[in-house]
Amino acid sequence: MLLPKLFETNEGRETKGRSRVRRPAGVVVAAVVLGLMAGIGILGGLVSTGVAIFMQNPAVPMVPGVRIVMVLTTAMMLCFFLFCGWTVVGLFRMRLWARYSILVIGGLEFCFCALLCGMMLLLRSAPPPMAVMPAPMSFQAVLLVTAAFYGFLSLIGAWWLVYFNLAPVRAAFAGLPAPVLATAAGEPAVLVAQSQSAAPAAAVPGWRIVIIVWACLMLFSIVCLPMVLVMRMPLFLFGMVFRGTAATALLLALFAVQIFLGVGLLKKWRAAWYVALAWQVYTVAFFLAFLAPGIWAKFMAYEDEMMGRWGVTMVTPNRTQMVAMNPRPFMAIGFVFGAAIVGLLTVALFQRREDYLQA
Repeated sequence: MLLPKLFETNEGRETKGRSRVRRPAGVVVAAVVLGLMAGIGILGGLVSTGVAIFMQNPAVPMVPGVRIVMVLTTAMMLCFFLFCGWTVVGLFRMRLWARYSILVIGGLEFCFCALLCGMMLLLRSAPPPMAVMPAPMSFQAVLLVTAAFYGFLSLIGAWWLVYFNLAPVRAAFAGLPAPVLATAAGEPAVLVAQSQSAAPAAAVPGWRIVIIVWACLMLFSIVCLPMVLVMRMPLFLFGMVFRGTAATALLLALFAVQIFLGVGLLKKWRAAWYVALAWQVYTVAFFLAFLAPGIWAKFMAYEDEMMGRWGVTMVTPNRTQMVAMNPRPFMAIGFVFGAAIVGLLTVALFQRREDYLQA
């Protein structure tokens, strides 16, 4: 029940106002689309979780803890789609928190699906070495169809971001009466109507929403903690590769900082604001370290080791071949995307600094 507590105030007045507001058709269409996506995702998540727990897959590399990773990954996706289903209910009931929720979902969907679309197109231009096998569609064609699918999903996310920020839609979720909505052709009319009618629930600033999403994602990262403890994977940090107990200790320390940031940013702790800025500096330093001579080569050697652990064995009539994708183009895209996220979060921290420094 995190989102209602964070986003919604004065529930009684909001419910009274909504009783006189007609549900916009666009909200119904968006809820139906999100409901279909949530239903497919929930069904796929249940099936994938069952397969990961109970079935043996010869294509999965025999790496210690790989089954735990598969179960955690599918469980996280299942939780996400359950949250989407909960948001659908809130949209049909015209809950204020549901508007913020679908904005968050739309933003995540737009960013990640657009990133995946770009990666599929990049992979199509430089496909990994694979065994030649008869198929009704070439590997490049499959990648192109996949890229088009992710591009379509990113457009849905963009649609939600634009539509649920329109003035009439904001007014509808705020609980303004129907006669006022009929004259809400632009922003000034909505503002006048709000001042003349019963005051709706206070809106949450957009930059505050960015910080809330960031904090929730950091808290959600705790589900990866069992994987860290079981897998004991090496850690690359500023040109050095840590292994064994040292790697586990560093990862646990990073998880502890993320949990503190997640709770502190939601609770508006002063210390959390300073730690968040320090985290941004650490992230920028991590990216800039790759400009030093020899660091990129060391990182590629580390990636080759990791890809060797996670490569997928494909059995062909003539031989067994280990297929691994070239990580270099994807890492470059990831760094660019990560730099954009760091910039966005830094701006959000400074825009909402009064929430923490004046608390």
